[in-house]
Amino acid sequence: MSETKQNRGQFRRGHDPRRHRFTRAECQRGFWAALDSIVRRYPAAVDATGRHMAFRFLAGEKAMKVTRSNV
Repeated sequence: MSETKQNRGQFRRGHDPRRHRFTRAECQRGFWAALDSIVRRYPAAVDATGRHMAFRFLAGEKAMKVTRSNV
């Protein structure tokens, strides 16, 4: 029989300051920040009216990626 050691990261009940439950406001801020980041980096992601996001706006970019060689 092998003896197993407890993992230091094992879940323990009770308060843990490292655990954080996001509030609705924090989730919304994160969502809008991500959306803003996408629009700034990929202007083609949003249509001309600015109201709708393209479903596969990165499809063409993946084909254009160049593989890096080891230097």
